[in-house]
Amino acid sequence: MKHLIYALLVIATALFGCSEKEDSKLLYRINEIKAMGDTLPQVAMQRLDSIRPLFEHESEYMRNKIALLDIRLRDKAYITHVDDDTIKELCRYFESYVTAKELQEAYYYMGSVYRDMNDYPNAVTSFLKSATIAEQSFGVDTAVWETTYFQLAYIYKTQFHYKEALNTILKGLNVAESAGIANERTYMSVAHSYFRNSDTIQAVKYMKKAIEMIDNNKSHIDNADIIALAMSIFTNCGKKYEAGYCYELIDKIPQKPHNYLINLSLYYERFVSVDSAAMARIELYNTTKRVESRYDAARWLARYYNLKGEYEKAAEYAIKFIDANNEVLKKRDFENTANANNFFLYRRNKEEEIAIMEKAANDRLGMIIAFAVSVIVALCGAVLYYYRKKKLLDIIMRKEMDIKSVRELIELKKQELAAQNDELEHRARELEVLKNNNSKLVGQLQSAESDFKLLVAQNSQLTRITLMNDFAGEAKDIIEKVRMASKGLYHLSDDEWKELLGAVDRLYPGFTHAVQAGFKKMSEAQLRVCYLAKIGLSGPQIVNLTGYPRQTVWDRIKRAQKVLGIDGAVFT
Repeated sequence: MKHLIYALLVIATALFGCSEKEDSKLLYRINEIKAMGDTLPQVAMQRLDSIRPLFEHESEYMRNKIALLDIRLRDKAYITHVDDDTIKELCRYFESYVTAKELQEAYYYMGSVYRDMNDYPNAVTSFLKSATIAEQSFGVDTAVWETTYFQLAYIYKTQFHYKEALNTILKGLNVAESAGIANERTYMSVAHSYFRNSDTIQAVKYMKKAIEMIDNNKSHIDNADIIALAMSIFTNCGKKYEAGYCYELIDKIPQKPHNYLINLSLYYERFVSVDSAAMARIELYNTTKRVESRYDAARWLARYYNLKGEYEKAAEYAIKFIDANNEVLKKRDFENTANANNFFLYRRNKEEEIAIMEKAANDRLGMIIAFAVSVIVALCGAVLYYYRKKKLLDIIMRKEMDIKSVRELIELKKQELAAQNDELEHRARELEVLKNNNSKLVGQLQSAESDFKLLVAQNSQLTRITLMNDFAGEAKDIIEKVRMASKGLYHLSDDEWKELLGAVDRLYPGFTHAVQAGFKKMSEAQLRVCYLAKIGLSGPQIVNLTGYPRQTVWDRIKRAQKVLGIDGAVFT
């Protein structure tokens, strides 16, 4: 019996080991196909179909992994999802099983399914759930996390919630840059969101980053749609050089992207001609499968033909515009999308509120324990306080005795200081007496100095009078000649003019200096008028003596008075 039980245990262990080893191989193949699907989704789907029979008898977990991978590959291959039964089953299963990474991915693809089904409210709810799992967990798929935000932003933009789209796209940018996975499509999405919010500066900034990354990677063909969108954004922002550069890039690509015509028409309309833009819009309307593109093209063409006066064509495209508008409205559910977003946020806020209430309860318990500890500490502190109080009282008594001794010493010093102050006051009084004596001596000195100056002035006056008397005798002849000349009876020679000038200069020593200082440039005639006026001749006398015109003599006398700063008394 023991041998039988031992044999069964050995067989079970071997089978379990083989099963675990087989699961590892299958998981490896699943991950290999998953990685291939990021770049070659059609090939990856064929590989998945080839190994699907291997999973028919595997565990439920393995079968659900295969089902989730199948949805992922269809989404990567742009195959539209038509029902939500499978993804709902997968989300229910992963809710009660595996890791946050798989649950995050399941809710992301639930959002993708509802997006393809134009059920935007449920799509928003699913994407928000996936983003919340990523925000609150570790080891999640950052690429899926980033794409979740971009998918939410796409839905918000289709519903014209541009501000919410920008806030969401910036969260995705933060995730991508933190994880080092930001690429040209990341920056393109950010630029487009900024553009939709009329922030052209940021839109141009991030679109330039995207184009620069494409240029560096030389991936123009793979990113032709980004270049076409960049051409449109640069055009609308008035960046002709950048828009032209994108036009040249995309013109070299043989296979044009799906958004080429709509963006080309915008470029033509702004920088080439309206007629060229119209041709591009007509081609767009006739070839596109997107109802939004037909909507834009028909609206523009109806307005274009109306302005040209071709009313039949204008009416034709107006009808097409109305049809396209009805189709667009069917795809959009503005109110429910906003409500889904608000309801999800409300539910998440409610969960956060419950967590806060639980935290508050724990905080109250902590406060009670802290209060009890505080009471015990307070009692211990009181005992310590009374012990230290007694000790401090003894110290205070000793300090008071020391203070008393110091006060007595201070009093003694005050008395000594008072005696020194009395001595200083006595010295100050003696100094005041000396100052008074000094003031008297200064007054006497100033009086003597004034007397001396008076004597000097008197001596100068006497000397001047003596010199004038001497001059009067010497200048008798020249003065007589001047007087005769002033009556027209005599004319002075050049030597006699010089004698007159010398005589006046000796009689009035400061006059010549004053004249030279007052006139920067002085003619001989002006100088003669000044000297004749100085010795007392009137204007008519100066006219008779010099022969100058009357007005000239009068002007020169007035000028001399003005320049020398004196009145006519100085010449009398």
